[in-house]
Amino acid sequence: MPSQPQTESDNSYTGFTSRLDPAMLPPGILQAAQNVRLQRGIAQPRKGCKRLTDPDLNSLTMVGSAKWVDSLGRDNVALIFTDSLYLFRPAQSGYAADTLGPYNFTRSIDAGQTVDAVQALNKLFIFRGQADATVFTATVTNSAINNNAFGTVTVTTSSNHGYASGDEVTVRSSTFRTQSALDENYIITVTDFNTFTFEFYNTTGGVFAANTALTGFTTIRGKPPFIWDSNTLDVTVASQKYTNPSSGTALTFKTVSVPPADFGIYFQNRLVVKTANQQISVSDVLSEQFDLQLNVFLINQGGNDWIVGFLPWIENQFLVFMRNSINLAFIDPRFNIADADRSQITVVTNELGCIARRSIVNAGQYVLFLSSKGVYLLTPQLDLKVIGNTMPLSEGIADFFDNLDYSKAANSVANYYNNRFYIAVPVVEDIDPSPVESRNNRILIYNLLNKNWESIDVYPHGLNADNLIVSAYLYEKRLLILTDFNGSQPEEYGGVFLEGENDLGDQYTSDADGVFLPANLPIDLNAGAALSEINAFVRTREFTSNTLSEKRFSRAEFQFNNVFADTVKLSATSHDPDASEEILAYTFSGATDGTLRPRVAMRGSSIDFTIQFSSGRPALKGVTVHSIAANRPMISQE
Repeated sequence: MPSQPQTESDNSYTGFTSRLDPAMLPPGILQAAQNVRLQRGIAQPRKGCKRLTDPDLNSLTMVGSAKWVDSLGRDNVALIFTDSLYLFRPAQSGYAADTLGPYNFTRSIDAGQTVDAVQALNKLFIFRGQADATVFTATVTNSAINNNAFGTVTVTTSSNHGYASGDEVTVRSSTFRTQSALDENYIITVTDFNTFTFEFYNTTGGVFAANTALTGFTTIRGKPPFIWDSNTLDVTVASQKYTNPSSGTALTFKTVSVPPADFGIYFQNRLVVKTANQQISVSDVLSEQFDLQLNVFLINQGGNDWIVGFLPWIENQFLVFMRNSINLAFIDPRFNIADADRSQITVVTNELGCIARRSIVNAGQYVLFLSSKGVYLLTPQLDLKVIGNTMPLSEGIADFFDNLDYSKAANSVANYYNNRFYIAVPVVEDIDPSPVESRNNRILIYNLLNKNWESIDVYPHGLNADNLIVSAYLYEKRLLILTDFNGSQPEEYGGVFLEGENDLGDQYTSDADGVFLPANLPIDLNAGAALSEINAFVRTREFTSNTLSEKRFSRAEFQFNNVFADTVKLSATSHDPDASEEILAYTFSGATDGTLRPRVAMRGSSIDFTIQFSSGRPALKGVTVHSIAANRPMISQE
């Protein structure tokens, strides 16, 4: 029977989909892409990251980071350590890179504790978690304490408090009186199941009178935020003292500085913070003072749901993401006391929620976030409200999320940069299979121009994306990867890394291993930082020539843009029957476009190709496969 030559091609690439049957993918869609960028239809390995911070800071323990804009409008990265704050300013607009600090904490942050920070009112507010839900009534006992002197105060709670020595506890009096000078947050020493002591410094101007089991006090455990005013070298603790009315009256206006909270945003000249699982508190306008009676809002109370994050929206509204729902909040921006007739909270959807606060990103008109079912996208409607799509944006790569470590997924972080949505998530690695240790070791990239997932980025083991920050670098905005580290473990390397900068690999460790050879001169030897090779590859869809009948594949064509000494390795996998083999390993010798035409000599109903970018950054433009299929036999062989 005469044979039928067949040809099928991919002439450009716009994304990858790993969940669908590779034989059903349309032209231009890959079934796998790692460490690549799909720019203008060409698949090319990503550039490596560049270390920006001095590894000398690695002797400290870094627990968080945030963006800080200084008085000159320069972008800085606030590096938060257990006992201090440093500012790192990337090189930009004529200013050299610089590290400022330390700004010392008056208290410390526990290693491993998750912290959050936000810039507002020319200050940096560092949140350390919300207060306990249980408030105890208590009595106070103390000896007389002279002015400008320390004295020990003993507090007896009405029941077992469950506190531990070293905890931070706020003590408050219900009325304005001399003893209300005690109202503040203290580090305590536990003496019994219902008693504890703290040291009180008397600044009343006179002798602080002795008390024996004086009633009318309450206690609550919580860590108030740290506040750095950008002018001093010390980072202080937000005062928890109530603003007092006239002497002898009840405390009707319970206004304090920023209360203990998990996180917050600065929105419409107000600080908005999460102070309980279903509660948000709002500051006065252009103030860090909070009225804990009038400017408090409860959301979905009684539904066993809890607040995960906030996102500024439009027209004085912001989105409140909960674990199982999404709400839209409007807080009256006109007065210090929020008008109950105007402030309101409405439900957007009860069909889905968010599991990671820092995964919530505003990308143009869209809102993207991580849920328990993958990445979702909210779209605005004509009435400027938002609705959620019942199908996840990540449906095409849903199989990837089967390996997500959901016990650590709340630490996932995302950002929007260069028309791409970057989300860093924890996946249990083969090299370190313990879920307890898994951190954000994979970065998924969704290209909003191509409307497809673009790549799964894998960095050297230990270079975890604990935060993603878009900052000015030289004369443009760039994406920074922040990696926390523990100073007690010298093998850990962390700090600030510039994404997409090095052609030859990722700079991660502090060992000067030089560059990969061969390499063209002149080259940057990158003294002080080793280069880790980037494992980049793509796998094409299965080529079927629109028929599942058996074919003989004769040869393939791979068109590249390449530079001198780029190396690629090409492998083919046929299906039904299944077979795999390497068909070509090739090093280009010129700086021009090149087409490779390896012999395939395989048979099957379909075939796909894996293109491994072994060295350099060759750009794959397209793949063509040639096959031969015999005509249908005249006589059935059944």
